[in-house]
Amino acid sequence: MAPSEQAKGVGNVPGRAKPKEEVMTEARNFIANNGGDPNYHFLTLAHCQLQFGMYQGQRFRWLMENSLGCALYLLQSISKESAQGNPLSENKQLLLQYASQIREVKEELEKFQKKMRMQAKARETGDQGWLMVEFGEFQGQSMKEVYEDKTLKAQNLIDYLVRADARPNTTMAIFKAYVLKRRASASSTSAPPPAASTSSAPPPAASTSSEASTSSAPPPAASRTGAWKKSTMKALLARGKNVSPSQLARKLMSPVKSCE
Repeated sequence: MAPSEQAKGVGNVPGRAKPKEEVMTEARNFIANNGGDPNYHFLTLAHCQLQFGMYQGQRFRWLMENSLGCALYLLQSISKESAQGNPLSENKQLLLQYASQIREVKEELEKFQKKMRMQAKARETGDQGWLMVEFGEFQGQSMKEVYEDKTLKAQNLIDYLVRADARPNTTMAIFKAYVLKRRASASSTSAPPPAASTSSAPPPAASTSSEASTSSAPPPAASRTGAWKKSTMKALLARGKNVSPSQLARKLMSPVKSCE
């Protein structure tokens, strides 16, 4: 998106912005004088002259062909402005109208707007990982996303960047610096493995009590009191007429008591 040699040689031509109709009339006359169709609206827009900025006086089409980066910056700025009824604002809206009809420019503008949002995020957080990767297969993703991507292609790129001789002040150089910083941080924060423990818990003490090996649980209540008598069962069942089923069940399962 660097400006062409022709664009580099163009100087700023300051002056007041011309009214919209004057700009449109000049464009139609230019088209007619060069054998084009002055009634073709898109062609008319293409040959409207800029009324602002460092390329004031150049035609919209020329701007797209010779300094797309500047065009995207202008379009991004204009898209945030409200249309006004003055020559300067009207000329900006004509440029926006022209660019919106070119698919390639629309796609580049979307990328540029995404890049601006990512740069803002990087400034807010102080984390360069939010900056956009602008080269290779991962173009358009953040440096953070690519670094943390565990696929083979992503990790091959990360390994390449570590060894790459990137030119200063390029996006590749910025990405390389980010990768080296992340790797250094990971190395400093990784703790060494814990030392193997040679101590072991002492074995449980052997029981010396002879009673422990010979002791047993007390016999069930029924075996201590003897078998239930039929009279006792009848008495419980008879009393069960005035108790709930759950109470009766507890009585039947409890140790037998002598009835008086």
